[in-house]
Amino acid sequence: MSVTVDSVFTKMTPNGKISLFMPQREFVDNLSWIQPIDGAIVVDREYIHPERSIAVQLVSAVRYGRQDDEVMGLNLSKEICLANVIVNKVAPPEHLTQMQQNLVRLHGDACFPFHFDWPRGIGPSLTIQQPEALKGEPCGIRHFIEVFCLYRGSFQPHKRSSIHFNVDMIQKYGSAEKSAMWIPPATTVSRPLLLALGRVDMEVCLEKTSVADGEPLIINVSIVNQSNRNIRGMKISLTQFYKLSFSEGKRKMPVNSTEINTGFPIAPGGTLNQTVMLVPRVPSATAGSKQVGLAVRRCMRSKTFQLAPSTLFAESGHSDIFGFIISYRVRVKLVVSQTPLNSNVMAEVPVFIVAKRDSEHFSHHVTDIEKCTDDTSGTVTFRNRSAAFAKS
Repeated sequence: MSVTVDSVFTKMTPNGKISLFMPQREFVDNLSWIQPIDGAIVVDREYIHPERSIAVQLVSAVRYGRQDDEVMGLNLSKEICLANVIVNKVAPPEHLTQMQQNLVRLHGDACFPFHFDWPRGIGPSLTIQQPEALKGEPCGIRHFIEVFCLYRGSFQPHKRSSIHFNVDMIQKYGSAEKSAMWIPPATTVSRPLLLALGRVDMEVCLEKTSVADGEPLIINVSIVNQSNRNIRGMKISLTQFYKLSFSEGKRKMPVNSTEINTGFPIAPGGTLNQTVMLVPRVPSATAGSKQVGLAVRRCMRSKTFQLAPSTLFAESGHSDIFGFIISYRVRVKLVVSQTPLNSNVMAEVPVFIVAKRDSEHFSHHVTDIEKCTDDTSGTVTFRNRSAAFAKS
């Protein structure tokens, strides 16, 4: 069991001989660098022996299939050791943190500090929600620290002298504009209708490039109906896309959606300006609406679930990671009367969902979706927001 004392996490082996001390469980990837891991191992003095080795490993594990399907030697998971050290056989790190210095001062030569640097190309932690009936390990990627004892060159560590400590790697909290995959959050479409005269022009623009889980997402829509058909309504949805980095398949999951009827129908020659607010969040499991297949992130401290953040890359030429690649898109679809189904006007805009700190809260007066003001008078002048958002 892990406990927190003065912002220090500690975990002990079942036999009580080895203890792991960690200053934090969440490590932030700022695209340019990742927070290193600085921990310490404290060993019972009677347990220290020249032929006994205390090993520490940083491991990442990706599961992409159910454990129930692993039959006849089939393995649906991959593990990779990112860093390892035998703490009682090597010299301690040159620079010690305040926690490590205090432990060395308190325990002397029974304390073994260690330092790990995260390699590039490791995906952030996430979990794919599975049905309640499945009790095995869910799909996703997780990172953990393993501590175990080897005696006289043995390669079979005993569970009573082993520690399994989960850590969380998340990407930066701030804006996603420095990412190589940054795309202007605006688009303009102009489409002629099948079996109808004229065309429909629509512009979709997001107020912000990136939002956090639970933060209101403001969507501005401008419509000009230059056809001879009525526009009956509008559907807006937020969709999550994810794929394995070493697989070609991609899966999409709906996150949130709404149908807008205010200001409709739009007659031929009519215009509409409307602002809609979506709140991206994980459906509450207590309400019986757990969405199976949705990629989420489990917060270590609050034990709550958030939407898995979008995967960001610092360099455009390096988009390969070990894990899952997550992206989100906002889709706006107009429903036009007396036209075939495949002639509906549709626009998609990418949006970045970023990780949120446990202490961060957003104030809004909606439980799920709020429809804001609309304007159906006058003419609509497109402002070409796509060019305005272009990178300098």
